[in-house]
Amino acid sequence: MNLTMKGFLLRGLAAGAAGGLATALFVRFVTETEIGWAIGFEDASGLGAPAGEPAEFTRNTQHWGGMLAALIFGTLLGIVLSVVVAALHDRISSRDEFGRVAKVAFAAFVATSLIPAFKYPPNPPTVGDPDTIGQRTASYLLLIVVGIGIVVAVGWAWKQLSAKGIDGGTRFLAGAGLAVVLVTAAYLVFPATPDRIEPPNSEADPALVVAETAPDEVLDAMLTNAREIGDESYRNPSDPTEALDLDEVSSGADLVGTPVAISTTKLAPQAYTTMVWSFRLRSIAGVALMWAVMAGVLGLLLDRANRSSQLAAQPAA
Repeated sequence: MNLTMKGFLLRGLAAGAAGGLATALFVRFVTETEIGWAIGFEDASGLGAPAGEPAEFTRNTQHWGGMLAALIFGTLLGIVLSVVVAALHDRISSRDEFGRVAKVAFAAFVATSLIPAFKYPPNPPTVGDPDTIGQRTASYLLLIVVGIGIVVAVGWAWKQLSAKGIDGGTRFLAGAGLAVVLVTAAYLVFPATPDRIEPPNSEADPALVVAETAPDEVLDAMLTNAREIGDESYRNPSDPTEALDLDEVSSGADLVGTPVAISTTKLAPQAYTTMVWSFRLRSIAGVALMWAVMAGVLGLLLDRANRSSQLAAQPAA
């Protein structure tokens, strides 16, 4: 294919922007949906008011900031992908440019995202010890380097088997077996993630207080429900570290101004684990979507450029 590096870069930029946009929309409407529902309900109900200073950044700002970051990251990643495809173009066998790009993108996704993520999966907010961030980041980045080495080693072994006439299921099983052995060895060598998945053991400062504008009917229902389930989220105004004695509350109206501790300590461990892994899998799915869209767009653009150059090279009738 007669295409300059500039041509590769421009198409990689467009493909990366498309992948970043797809991921930004995925994060906004899939990953953030449940959080958005909870915040929207809280805002609409008027049952609580933040205790203390307001957040430095609003949720809306965080949403748009995250989407912009995904778009920028995808664009940069698309440029890198186009450079790698251009550099390895003649070394990767494929019937068309789409297949060539797909091979590179899949290998890159496995090496830089999939292998590290299953050893050190991403955590949602409030999960993980802040003191271990440096250790986790260093281990994650080093595992990316190891992942690239594993993919290169498996690719080299694949070519060697092909050169010896070994193909089909035998070649696939040999390559997959080598990959499993190398990844398992890497996981055993690298330290385990220092953060356990368990509900935080916190006597957290109350996050909300019951608002004065809450209707009496709602306040009475809140008090009745709290008594039935033994809810300890309502805290003693004099000492928020202690639960409010609900037997001393005569009516729901007496809850006005009462601190409310919003914490995941009430969650069953199984439910908490499910929530954490749901976030992790959605995060990995978002990255996979970025690579898939980026590879698809770049492959189609390169195929189109290849057909155009072939038509231009044909002699005029």
